[in-house]
Amino acid sequence: MEQFEVEREKKDLLYHMINNNEASTLNDIVDRVISHVSTKYDGGSIRLKQMLQKVRMSEDRVGKHALVFFALREEPSCRSLFLSDTPRVPPEKFKRFVEDELPELVDKLTNGAFTSLRAFVEDTRWTYCTL
Repeated sequence: MEQFEVEREKKDLLYHMINNNEASTLNDIVDRVISHVSTKYDGGSIRLKQMLQKVRMSEDRVGKHALVFFALREEPSCRSLFLSDTPRVPPEKFKRFVEDELPELVDKLTNGAFTSLRAFVEDTRWTYCTL
């Protein structure tokens, strides 16, 4: 089973980011998302800067996953982190996730349907992994 998981992670960067607790991949992606957001919004507000810095420095994977999922929904240009010239995710699965599944999950989050950010992240992780 472990070999199957390793192969799946090699073929799917988002799956790897969700499931591999040991790799620095999540931190690298978070740094790139934060860089993109900071550049796009010309630094942003003080609160935005503080929150992005807290997410960056935290060991809490929930906050980092939430940032990545929210960025994939709200900042379509962040999708290139996974697609670029050589897709690092299965393109059809990723497209279905960001166009069909993720909008509904983010809408539920912003409308208060989830009891916590952790619940949003857990549902979103599960949704992607079971596609």
